[in-house]
Amino acid sequence: MRFGFFARRMAACAALALLPNLPLTAFAAYPDKPVRLVVGFAPGGGSDIVGRLIAQRLGDALGGSFVVENKAGAGAMLGAEYVAKAPADGYTLLLGTSAEMTISPPLYHRMPYKPDADFAPIALVGVSPAILLANMDYPGKDLRDVVADAKRNPGKLTVASGGAGTAPHLAAEKLKILAGIDFVIAQYKGAGPSQVDAVAGQVPLVFSTVASALPLIRGKRLKPMAVISAQRSTLLPDVPTAAELGFKNYAAVTWFGLFAPAHTPAPVLASLRKAVDQALSDPAVRTKLETIGVEPSSPDEGGEALRKRVTSELANWTRVIKDAGISAQ
Repeated sequence: MRFGFFARRMAACAALALLPNLPLTAFAAYPDKPVRLVVGFAPGGGSDIVGRLIAQRLGDALGGSFVVENKAGAGAMLGAEYVAKAPADGYTLLLGTSAEMTISPPLYHRMPYKPDADFAPIALVGVSPAILLANMDYPGKDLRDVVADAKRNPGKLTVASGGAGTAPHLAAEKLKILAGIDFVIAQYKGAGPSQVDAVAGQVPLVFSTVASALPLIRGKRLKPMAVISAQRSTLLPDVPTAAELGFKNYAAVTWFGLFAPAHTPAPVLASLRKAVDQALSDPAVRTKLETIGVEPSSPDEGGEALRKRVTSELANWTRVIKDAGISAQ
């Protein structure tokens, strides 16, 4: 009997010795303390709105406190770097976007983290494709007419963009490469001013995003020439994509996704992904996203599908930025 007692005691001690090597989540419910959701942009913008909506829903679903923390700077890379170097315990998350994951690293010529390796992709929340718009008096009806116009008048056509290094700007640069055309890109400090000048006729065309241009399109103040994505926008179902108009492999999409540091425990990632998927199936959440021009995503676009998106888009925009000689301003 005494031998059995000591044997059991030694077995228990051996088991306790292993505890430090096991994740806390194996013994405590997640989350059992506040979770920080880092947004790489200033408060009040589209990313911040999406981040706060998702944080609220994660808290509702998982029964914890999810607090948004804005860390703006360097094309949103400051926030991403912070999360990449945070403990992989599920208590520091990133509302990542196409900016810091696929555009800013090659644009700023620095890579303080590896977008496709230093993060665990959880869920794609929503997308907002780039779109080419024209002044209502512009004679062309779609992207094909714009390309024909540029070929007839090389270097003379002016197309506005809401800022160097943004997805709309890169959409313009890639169109030059794909179609073998030349036009002037007028850089504005923000989507709003570029769209205002297009409405006024100061510039005939403008690249923007569906999110920022939606009110002007619905108000018939700017006419859409093509959505720059693989699929039609659910918010503008009557507007053809560039692919439908004959421009293959041409997409420029601003997107929002939830990420954790690499090596975050799988059960935590699974809980977070389930909570996001549940939120995106809620009509109220979908309506809120659509109100700001963001198309809600589907469950099959998260996880490894999101990692593949990051990898392919990072390679694509690195080539475009290098070929066009673009640098951060």
